[in-house]
Amino acid sequence: MTEFDVPAGDHDPYISWDAAYILGALSPAERREFEAHLTGCVHCRAAVGELTGMPALLGKLDPAEVQSLDTEPMPRPELRDQIVGRVRARRRRSRRLATAALGLVAALLVFALVAVIRPETVGLQPGSGQQPAMLEMVKVAQTPINAGIAVSGYSWGTRIDMACSYGDWGQRDAPPQNLGMVVVGRDGSRTQIATWLGLSGATALPSGNTPLRPSEIASVQLVSVDDGTVLLDRAL
Repeated sequence: MTEFDVPAGDHDPYISWDAAYILGALSPAERREFEAHLTGCVHCRAAVGELTGMPALLGKLDPAEVQSLDTEPMPRPELRDQIVGRVRARRRRSRRLATAALGLVAALLVFALVAVIRPETVGLQPGSGQQPAMLEMVKVAQTPINAGIAVSGYSWGTRIDMACSYGDWGQRDAPPQNLGMVVVGRDGSRTQIATWLGLSGATALPSGNTPLRPSEIASVQLVSVDDGTVLLDRAL
């Protein structure tokens, strides 16, 4: 199907459906309608991709804490005065920090320029000048997902780039799924370094960093964030 790269605007009736789709707030009919729209709308697919990690983040909230927000009593007048004073003080500090931040940005620009001209001087260049090979991951559970990884070693650790394809676009038996990239160290440690939302027929390109060197990594796993099930694995 041809994709229409039409600028998003008020004339697009689906422009505000992305969050509701990610959070499962659409009715079944609306969900099918939106998924059909996604097949031809680059902008809506990009908007959905930007909200990839939102369900996982919301899942970490404590329901009791959220409910308590509606039951907090209004502060007494003297407390309001104290709060206003603190807010004003923070604004003054924020202005000072903004000035300092401008100086920091200038320093970072210089650092970036050095990194572009001589990346090896700042530890940004891999140990080898060659592009890392893409390593195919092996399925260890029944899943429509296929993925491969590229491992790059640096002076500070390792960068892992993944290409993850999930089923066929619009496939009804492949609902959106919260996915994660986990690094397993040879010392037995497990660290999740990236999360994203797997959409049927879409290819995600997550990346993550770890302080472990390539020789210290036993394997890289693609897991279901919701229940921790290991779906794909690649031993290093």
